[in-house]
Amino acid sequence: MSCLSVVSPFVLFIVCCCSLIQAQQPYVGKATTNCVNTENSALGYSCNALNKSCQAYLTFRSQPNYNTVASISTLLGSDPSQLAEVNSVSQTETFPSDQVVIVPVNCSCSGEYSQANTSYFVQQGDTLLWIASNTYQGLTTCQALQNQRSTGTTVDIILSGETLTAPLRCACPTKNQSDLGIRYLLSYLITTGDTVSAISERFGAETGKTLEANGLTGQNTNIFPFTTLLIPLQNTPTSSQTVVPPPPPASPPPPSPSPNSEKSSNKTWLYVVVGVVGGTALFIGTVIFFMLSRKSKKQPSPIIESQGFEAHEKPLNKKLDKESQDFLETLSSIAQSIKVYKFEDLKAATDNFSPSCWIKGSVYRGLINGDFAAIKKMNGDVSKEINLLNKINHSNLIRLSGVCFNDCHWYLIYEEENRNLSDVLDGVLSEEDGQEDRLKQLIDPSLNENYPSGLALLVVRLIGRCLNKNPGDRPTMDEILQSLSGILTASLAWEMSNNASGYHISS
Repeated sequence: MSCLSVVSPFVLFIVCCCSLIQAQQPYVGKATTNCVNTENSALGYSCNALNKSCQAYLTFRSQPNYNTVASISTLLGSDPSQLAEVNSVSQTETFPSDQVVIVPVNCSCSGEYSQANTSYFVQQGDTLLWIASNTYQGLTTCQALQNQRSTGTTVDIILSGETLTAPLRCACPTKNQSDLGIRYLLSYLITTGDTVSAISERFGAETGKTLEANGLTGQNTNIFPFTTLLIPLQNTPTSSQTVVPPPPPASPPPPSPSPNSEKSSNKTWLYVVVGVVGGTALFIGTVIFFMLSRKSKKQPSPIIESQGFEAHEKPLNKKLDKESQDFLETLSSIAQSIKVYKFEDLKAATDNFSPSCWIKGSVYRGLINGDFAAIKKMNGDVSKEINLLNKINHSNLIRLSGVCFNDCHWYLIYEEENRNLSDVLDGVLSEEDGQEDRLKQLIDPSLNENYPSGLALLVVRLIGRCLNKNPGDRPTMDEILQSLSGILTASLAWEMSNNASGYHISS
């Protein structure tokens, strides 16, 4: 009896080990955007292959700062000569933006997970989510990056200059896959529009085997951008497989009609054209008639003007120059509550536009009825700006409260002086601790804090870089586009993870 009790656990252990060796990898899905979620699939692929180390492949899309053989090899810990060879380029090659690059790596087990480790030097403004989803494009996750750090470190609090171990998602073939002739697994980075079947076809893999390799079924084939899909390969991938196939050719035009049918159709079209032209002329005449009749009946609206900062109505039949009268007529239709101040009022409010009241450019600080106001001098048509300001109503934006016209210049009076955007952002990013609390003061309160704070900080940092005084320190448009695209995709994935009916891509 004692012998049986010893043998039974041993047999159970052997069975479990065999099942692990034959098991496939679960697809990570939407777990990557929640950095506090420590699901096993977000930490990496399980180390369940027969071999603890193997040759594996990744895909990476070239981007500014990482668009050469050398820079991509350094970022992903790959051998430059092997990377150049598999992509059929020289070691000095510079890839076009957003080109898919095949990256060979040595994949090995590290504890429970299979990964290819590389080092990353933290830059100013980096977060774990930004590094995972933007720099590495989803080849690692914020959870996996945090898992490699020292015990006790705070999630997503990293310091500039810190060196991180980035575990890249890779895997080796299991026994079942090896028995089917699978020699390599490619960690493919999914992008918008990708499907399991299209990716499999491009790399010469069977769709069924790809689904099985990722723990997906025919009923559940949803895949998401900035995540990886394992592609089982029998041969080494080639650069020709990274080229997206062109769309199918357009269908040929319909055959031309026979001469007899063409004659009869010509008569039909003649009748149609005559009818359309006649109807159009009648419609245009009717519209013009009604417009003229409405214009003759239209009476000008009164305008509110201040008299010693006390508003009263001012009729439009006063003599104004043509420009101001046209604008004031427009103003009456845009915002009835906007006051029209006298120029003497503004001079009194700004101490005759004293240099001590000058803020910046053509903006002065004024004191009206005990409240500070920002007075901006402008030339030309200002109706578009007033129309826009009247539509926008946000607590973080100043409100237009009045206008003034004098000596061919317009003056816009804002409710109060607001700080520079760069000053506001510096206040949010000044210190690592408490960033999220300071961010709440910047975000629209109507969102009720229902937003990914990590991604919001990335947007703030991107805006801050765009506001750098030195143009050379500002990001290029390619960088901005790529960053915003990554943030948008990650935010959609975050929203989807909080709402089962959210955004997804299906095969």
